[in-house]
Amino acid sequence: MKLLAIIALCVALVASAPTSNSSNESSSEEDNKLNITEEFFPDEFKIHTADNEIIKLLYPLNSLNFNEDADEIDTEDEDSKIIFFVEADITNGVEYKGLSVFKKNKTTKILPTGTSAAADSDDSKTAYFGATDGLYKYNEKENTAEKYGPITDSIIDIAKVNSSDIIYILTDKNELFKVTEDGTKKDKIADVVGAKQIILDYSSNLYYYDGDKKVYVVSADGVKKIEGLPSDPTYINLLNPAFVIEDAIPIVLDNNAYIIYANGSSKLSDVEFTVKPSAYSMEATLIQYYAYNKSIYEYNILSIVLGDALEEIRTFLNENKSEIETIATRSRTDF
Repeated sequence: MKLLAIIALCVALVASAPTSNSSNESSSEEDNKLNITEEFFPDEFKIHTADNEIIKLLYPLNSLNFNEDADEIDTEDEDSKIIFFVEADITNGVEYKGLSVFKKNKTTKILPTGTSAAADSDDSKTAYFGATDGLYKYNEKENTAEKYGPITDSIIDIAKVNSSDIIYILTDKNELFKVTEDGTKKDKIADVVGAKQIILDYSSNLYYYDGDKKVYVVSADGVKKIEGLPSDPTYINLLNPAFVIEDAIPIVLDNNAYIIYANGSSKLSDVEFTVKPSAYSMEATLIQYYAYNKSIYEYNILSIVLGDALEEIRTFLNENKSEIETIATRSRTDF
């Protein structure tokens, strides 16, 4: 059951990650590298299988998934979880097949034109969706997607600034815009050119990569190129960070995961991939979701820690007890 060990290690890794770094040196010896293979996706962790590849996942860190009366994830009622995901046919490029919601163990396609999703980390019950015909907002009561503002651009990615009405949208023309005033005002970000994907960290620094496969961060200091990453990778995927990571996000380049920082530096992680998930959602840290081979897999760290584990896993968890306790006691209000 290497799977349980790697999940626990990921928890320890994000808990101990520094908020800034000056090199891309690995934090451990090569012998400690953990290789993700097909065995890390057992059927017992599978919660849904789609018709197409799942290319984006979102587990909102707001009251859609958090107990409204307490700053903690509601792990008591597993049926209460809400996950948004986007399907696509990736045989030849990306042909979007719509955005769905997994709610009460049922899947509903709520936006056939949907391409991306984002949400605040606050007490709201709101999520926002990018689509080939503009912006949409989630209606939790009706379990539907409703048009948000007059924008009709074909959107390929969105990012939501916490505790603000700001939404960043990336169009199919690879132009970045800041949307405000309830979706009615759109301002082009001229300093960002040719972006292919966007992600925000929890300090509202924006990360993107361009057509030249260079990775950048946009902060209060302007646009800065991330240093220390491999040149000309064949695969790039920026990931929404676990909520314990500050001023940084994970990124997968080819077969390795890195942490990239708002100061422009990077660090090689201890995780490498023989097979890669098609989508990642590690935002909640203790409950993580990954998509692989058209299916969504759920990894509940607390259930693993509190349940019966093999001796080697129990030993590993004990060695990282302080890091796991740190994560378990942190809340959204820390940000």
